[in-house]
Amino acid sequence: MPGDDKIRSALDIALEKAEKLGSLSAEERRRLEEQELSEAGEALARRYMDGLPLRDVEVELGRRDSKEREAIVSHLLSSLLNGVDITDTARLDKALGAIDRLYGDPEVAGRIRALVAEYQRALEALRRDNLGGLEEEKRRELEHKGISGSAVQPNVEASVEWLEAREQLDAAFRTRMDEVRALWGTSGQ
Repeated sequence: MPGDDKIRSALDIALEKAEKLGSLSAEERRRLEEQELSEAGEALARRYMDGLPLRDVEVELGRRDSKEREAIVSHLLSSLLNGVDITDTARLDKALGAIDRLYGDPEVAGRIRALVAEYQRALEALRRDNLGGLEEEKRRELEHKGISGSAVQPNVEASVEWLEAREQLDAAFRTRMDEVRALWGTSGQ
């Protein structure tokens, strides 16, 4: 029937090819199924982060049987959790929205949110403690080069000193984020 056309999955295509070449072993079949479910979860995570509404993600998950859905959700959550960058709050908030809704345990997102809040406070303290002094230092350097005046505003956040201090802070919090990921059986990027 023309109306009954269905989209074939990568697994269906692989199985069809395998039938032509000879049957797959149980281990090969399991590996192919796991690969398809992993790819489906990662693809849903990418599509969600690129703008697919969460309700559409849930509709796509609803089309699968419970065993497949569970595996896809696991890969989707792992992909979202691995994609969390503590310095990118817009993408982080989006990922945490899906993690909250799909994981079923608010502790995951709660720990990440607490870590992000701590990071934001540490970043503000770093700015408060370092930018003023760096600005004065950069003004003096510019004055020695003959550049001065009230319109001179050194770009302190582009200075090597600031970038190094910021990278140290970011690296410390990325390490802590990896520790949070490890609690839920997923590794960092």
